[in-house]
Amino acid sequence: MKNRYIAALLAFFLGGLGVHKFYLGKWTGIFYLALCWTYIPSIIALVEAILYLVNGEEAFNEKYNKKAMENSYKNVTYDPTPSNQNVSSSNDDISIVCPKCGHVNEAGSNFCESCGQKL
Repeated sequence: MKNRYIAALLAFFLGGLGVHKFYLGKWTGIFYLALCWTYIPSIIALVEAILYLVNGEEAFNEKYNKKAMENSYKNVTYDPTPSNQNVSSSNDDISIVCPKCGHVNEAGSNFCESCGQKL
């Protein structure tokens, strides 16, 4: 997983050469390298370093660590066995919660209104 603090440090110190873009796996670092003699990439990299630090960890992970986040969720399993949590009561009305999608259905429903799962 990429770290936003390392990306910010690379952008601040070596951003004119596009090192932070290569670290983040972006091919646009080539433009920084090709135009490094103009100092324009250095100015852009300084702004990007500030943005890496100001934006939250969640926004950074969503943008640059999406593949790592998807791989971490592959180990999560779903247990579709029914339990006592499928029926919830509120005042006089009894509603049935679908074990597959979590949709609250009307009392007496045989199938989920949202996904069609048999209740």
